[in-house]
Amino acid sequence: MPNYLSNKLQDYLPQPIVSFLNIASRKAGQLGYELYLVGGVVRDLFLGRPNFDLDLVIEGDAIKLAQILSDETRGKLKVHPRFNTANLIYRNFSVDVAMARNESYKHPGALPTVLPGHLVDDLIRRDFSINAMAINLAPDHFGQLIDPHGGKSDIQKKKIRILHPNSFIDDATRILRGVRYEQRLNFKFELETEKLLRRNVS
Repeated sequence: MPNYLSNKLQDYLPQPIVSFLNIASRKAGQLGYELYLVGGVVRDLFLGRPNFDLDLVIEGDAIKLAQILSDETRGKLKVHPRFNTANLIYRNFSVDVAMARNESYKHPGALPTVLPGHLVDDLIRRDFSINAMAINLAPDHFGQLIDPHGGKSDIQKKKIRILHPNSFIDDATRILRGVRYEQRLNFKFELETEKLLRRNVS
């Protein structure tokens, strides 16, 4: 059964952000796009930690949606055509809008090669399970949690876990981010993740 968080979202987020998400949901639906709230803000929703820097993933043209939202809500817009992403800046919060994408790495530390993808592709490319959750913003499914990698369970267990064995090889900065989460959230590395971190730290 789907886990719906619409009430929890409205209690957690300030009203201007809730209003923005409702507008974004409606505009994405008019374009025929699927829209999701992803990443750190979903993690912090479960932790009860304030986080008003939103990440939206869209199965569609992110820049087109961001331009429409900028016009509708008077947000300051900056676009990044190479990755089909955009930033919207408001007085008390910011929004990153990104195309759902697939990534591959030609060699360790290289910038990724980016291709359009679906939400499932976008979540598996993320650093840790606690950051690989999404909330559906479609009007008919608003607030539905999508958690294919067990991020909510890892939050409850206070575990930091990578999503695949080559995670630290693909992007070594994940080691630093993992240590930061460990310290800031008082979490612990999952045993296999810690083993791979130590193997790849050099």
